Amino acid sequence: KMGINPIMMSAGELESGNAGEPAKLIRQRYREAADIIAKGKMCVLFINDLDAGAGRMGGTTQYTVNNQMVNATLMNIADNPTNVQLPGMYNKQENKRVPIIVTG
Repeated sequence: KMGINPIMMSAGELESGNAGEPAKLIRQRYREAADIIAKGKMCVLFINDLDAGAGRMGGTTQYTVNNQMVNATLMNIADNPTNVQLPGMYNKQENKRVPIIVTG
């Protein structure tokens, strides 16, 4: 009813056996939301139950590394929201700022 196009993520998407995949996914979804905003529509990145996916420590080293990378990626986006780059690519053009809503 509000005309907002949410890009939804769940904690389950932030779990991976591959180092860096969850952080890459956050960046991809953020850029997807930025593209929607650039087209003149309202959008938000919504991460549901972040504590269930990135808030756990312990377990295997791989998951601990991914948790740290997810938290670092979110902090990096907060510091520089108009310059979110995808791994292996660099685009000088600034992206639109995207609101991020997180539940935990």
